[in-house]
Amino acid sequence: MIVTQEEYMSRLFKLGAGAAVVGAVHILTLLLGWYVEVDEGRVLTLTGYSFFESFLFSTVGGLIAGLGLLIAYTLKKVYHVKNVLGGLATVGGSLAIASPLYTYVFRINALGLKGYPDIGMFIAIFTSLIQFTVGLIILLTPIKQEVVLPTEFELPPTLPETYTVPPATTRRREVARIIQAEDVEEGICTICYYPLSREDAVKCSACGALFHRDCIDAWVSINHICPGCKAYVYE
Repeated sequence: MIVTQEEYMSRLFKLGAGAAVVGAVHILTLLLGWYVEVDEGRVLTLTGYSFFESFLFSTVGGLIAGLGLLIAYTLKKVYHVKNVLGGLATVGGSLAIASPLYTYVFRINALGLKGYPDIGMFIAIFTSLIQFTVGLIILLTPIKQEVVLPTEFELPPTLPETYTVPPATTRRREVARIIQAEDVEEGICTICYYPLSREDAVKCSACGALFHRDCIDAWVSINHICPGCKAYVYE
């Protein structure tokens, strides 16, 4: 199935947010009982906080997914967002999985404690597996997008500045470039509505609408058209 960039980005951030929520739940499992120690009639419940390794692995692993979501919000390219969200969610899930397993194998068994795992350890394993799986889903999901030109002509490999759209009987959309805006004394960005400066002001060659360079780069990478005149922007 071929989807637009907007739909794909939305799915990525939904999955990334899900991984972050699961990571937060995994951290909360440290408050639950991970192991019940039984020694000569004495019953003692050990939480995840009882072991430094489980506290460290679970906290770092749970926070990494949230960190990936914050970093992804600063990125513009779909591939970068996918790699950051999926990579950090997978790494965080791996650390989260290591937390209960390391604690049980190397800490509890090494100390010779007698007892049995409590529900907190099972929930910790379950949430860490979910976080790891979500990260893999993000990484393994192929990017399939289709850019359909609303015209019936084929663009040349390099579009000269003097290129004009050939006439046709069907409805066509003009092709434009984003060029440097010269002699800009004052103006407002059409996208963010903040004032423009001469250094970062660019404009659409078709309609003359003014933008910040960063604003229009982000817009075009997703929509491929000018927000003012709807001309197809040829990068």
